[in-house]
Amino acid sequence: MGWWKTVSGGVIGDPAADYVEQLACMEVVFAAPADIPALVRDRLVALYVEGIGRPPTDDDLQALLAFCG
Repeated sequence: MGWWKTVSGGVIGDPAADYVEQLACMEVVFAAPADIPALVRDRLVALYVEGIGRPPTDDDLQALLAFCG
């Protein structure tokens, strides 16, 4: 698949989106980056670092949640 560029210039990767969608299938949903528990955030950070070489910003996470919502 690839990486998606957001309107604000951030990027969201398919692995991160797949992970959030898997959680949503288990009815685990987050409205905002501040709602993401530490274990889930750690996994998302690892996926971003692996995919694009940097951790996600809160804007990246908000775009990811919106994309998967």
